[in-house]
Amino acid sequence: MTAELFLIAPPGATPEPINAAIRTVAARAEIAALLLPRRDLAENAYKSLVRTVVPVAQAAGIAVLIEGEPGLVRTLGADGLHVTGGIAAVREAVAALKPDLIVGAVAVETRDDAMLKGEAGIDYILFGPLSGAISESQREMARWWAETMEIPSVLSDPGAGIERYDAEGCEFVGLPLSAAGAQP
Repeated sequence: MTAELFLIAPPGATPEPINAAIRTVAARAEIAALLLPRRDLAENAYKSLVRTVVPVAQAAGIAVLIEGEPGLVRTLGADGLHVTGGIAAVREAVAALKPDLIVGAVAVETRDDAMLKGEAGIDYILFGPLSGAISESQREMARWWAETMEIPSVLSDPGAGIERYDAEGCEFVGLPLSAAGAQP
């Protein structure tokens, strides 16, 4: 099985370079999703980023996932929510957005947390960091999940590239937008 690409926008990138990178990468590879992490962006700056990037990504057939409150997904025209909080935040997002929109969650270091989030009805679970180096324990969690669970998994490996990565059996591999061959 070949993992599908799940690209992650870098911190501090502005809409124009992200959109240029999307066009470049989409011309060379099929991209399943693009995550626009909020990181330290102010609310209005983040909303502006999302509003500018969503139409370009969606025109290329890419699902756009954002962070924040469930209500922002519909307001900003995104395809889904990437939940970074605990199980209460996951349940709130699932109740507000499913079945029409995507709800994914980040896993922490325990199998119990991952299973609780999976049982809540998410569409995917992400293992690994959005930036920095992935740890061996995160890789192991991703392998375990991919081997035993039906809910799709994303292995986020910021150090890998589009030509060289090991998805550890996961359905998606999370790569920085820059690793896909374009500089946002």
